Formats: sequence, C-alpha cells, structure tokens
Amino acid sequence: MDKSKKVLLLLSAVLLGVLIYFTIDIMSQTVPPWAKKKKVADSLARQLSPNEVIIFTDTLWGEYHVPAGQTLSQIAEIFHFPVDSIKIVNQLSSDQIRQGQRLKVRIRALHQIKAGEVASKVARYYGVSEKALLKANNINNPAKEFRQGRVILIPRS
Repeated sequence: MDKSKKVLLLLSAVLLGVLIYFTIDIMSQTVPPWAKKKKVADSLARQLSPNEVIIFTDTLWGEYHVPAGQTLSQIAEIFHFPVDSIKIVNQLSSDQIRQGQRLKVRIRALHQIKAGEVASKVARYYGVSEKALLKANNINNPAKEFRQGRVILIPRS
C-alpha cells in the first residue's frame, strides 16, 4: 500500500471517530420526545379560572357537579378515567360521593354552544356519543338545556 492510501485511510478513520464522538455527545444531551412532553406538560400547568379548569399540554380538567344517585364508578365510566385516579385527583379516601359535590374530572375539551347547534352534531364533531355528552353535562332535556352560549364539557372518548 502506498503512502497516499495510508494517509487517506488514516484521515478517514480520524474523521469517522470525530463523527461518532459528536453523535454520541449530542445524543447524550438530547431529551427523548416522551420526556420532553412530560416536562412541557408539567411546566405549562396553570390555573385558568375559579371553575377549577386546569390545562396541561394534552389533558384538560373540568369541574363536574354530581347529580342525585350517581356513583363514582358511573362518573369514571362517563369520563373514561379510572375510579382510583378520580379519587387521587379529588383527594377522596373512599368511593362515597354526594349530590352536588364538585369533582375534578379529566375531559377532552370545553365547547361553547353556537346558535343552531344540536347535541348530536357536537357529539359527532368530537367523536363521542350524544348520550355520553349529555350525561357528562347533566343535561336531561336537550331541547331546553342545550342552548347557545352554554359551555359544555366534552368527555374523553
């Protein structure tokens, strides 16, 4: 092997080594996407209103007023959120809840009803059942209670 090929091979090896070094250095300082998401979500947590609505990057918490006769497991089913998680978020020591109690629940979004909107259209838009939408908002008479300007909770599907 002549001298020019040896020099070229040596330079290639050195360049490859430098490239590997910087790649490892950059990768060790880079935060993986799943870790970034959690840090961003934690740092963006903030109180929005006196109605206990808190926004995280991908979770919205709403206030739910417990109607008469409803159980914690029924509320968990409506919002697709485990009973234990609801208990932790609301600092409950048992499954006992009472009518009128306010609970923080995980929701998908808030929606302000516009003129001419009906429950079925809003439910279809968010990909939830009309029944779940009405139940999550304690709406028993949609014709009367589903009115323009009202802000409703959209349960997670």
